[in-house]
Amino acid sequence: MKKVLSFTDYYWPGYKAGGTIRAFLNQVDYLNSEYEFFIVTRNTDYTDTTPYSGIVPDRWTEIEPNVHVFYISAANQKAAVIKKIIHANNYDTVYIHLLFGFFYSLLPLILCKLHKHAPVVIAPHGNLGAGALNVKPLKKKIFLQAARFFGLYKKTIFHSVTEHETADIFQHIGKETPIRFARELPRKVSSPPVRKPKVSGALSMVTVARISDEKNQLFALELLKNCKGFKIQYDIIGPVYSEDYWNSCKAIIGQLPDNVSVNYRGSISGEKILQELQNYDIMLLPTTGENFGHTILESFMAGCPVIISDRTPWKGLQTLGIGYDLPLEQPGRFGEALIFFAALDDAAFEPYSQRAFSFARSYISNPEMLAENIALFKS
Repeated sequence: MKKVLSFTDYYWPGYKAGGTIRAFLNQVDYLNSEYEFFIVTRNTDYTDTTPYSGIVPDRWTEIEPNVHVFYISAANQKAAVIKKIIHANNYDTVYIHLLFGFFYSLLPLILCKLHKHAPVVIAPHGNLGAGALNVKPLKKKIFLQAARFFGLYKKTIFHSVTEHETADIFQHIGKETPIRFARELPRKVSSPPVRKPKVSGALSMVTVARISDEKNQLFALELLKNCKGFKIQYDIIGPVYSEDYWNSCKAIIGQLPDNVSVNYRGSISGEKILQELQNYDIMLLPTTGENFGHTILESFMAGCPVIISDRTPWKGLQTLGIGYDLPLEQPGRFGEALIFFAALDDAAFEPYSQRAFSFARSYISNPEMLAENIALFKS
């Protein structure tokens, strides 16, 4: 069985980093009968400083068959540790997640190139998308220019999950960059969702994402200022990435009309998200950009239609009868979508929920996605 050595900032039992963790967890879940994974990661979750409970750091732990994890403690985040791990085994592929981190992205890439180790595959996870590059843009622009000048990614394979990401890689890394296309694998699901009844004249909705400019919760809250004539319960789930941004959100929350109730629920384990989504009528995500959007697919899996921006791979939702994908430049259309769903009673809402689940089930059962991911690590 071929061995894949992977570096990622966060992994199970972490969940606060969102889609990056979810994408890799799903991938390993599908592929650990084809490959043996050796995963190097922190022993803390995103935004946390407290180590995971019950996990011994700085040694290999087999968490399931063919899946070994090396949880590095803060004291041992050293180049010598990464170098020792790389040279301790004859790996067939090195799989690196994200571009702009140092210890789990840039450092292992440099060490692998210096010592001519196994082929390196990099998964950008949307780091090269316009929305991501607009966060600390000057720093990222300088980094990418330097990377091209010094040939940092020469002979490195990039993992693209969408045609749009392929274009981003060619634009920012180089037109000759070798790319392997493999769509992100979804969470496995079998049983239909059990949702709560929809009440006419009311709307229960949720956003599941880290609280940050990119996820655009402030836009969502601004929408609710003008939503009158029906009752809205809006829950926000996810870690606070920017305290300043969250303070701006809280200022808007204090200005909302009496018919709107907002509840911040903090972070919830990724294993519980699917069950939680069944408690809501819709999922609202006016994101500035998603490489994939696992929460969107999981909403469909929960029978929960979505109202999202048009800056994700999920398009034509109104035609499919499973939600709306709308331009952020037209906030009024978001408001109209909220009013539409709020007016529905349970009988009128049920077809939307059923279609959402059917769409997810059809997407999940596509065998081509699994074949693409198996091919990702073949020499």
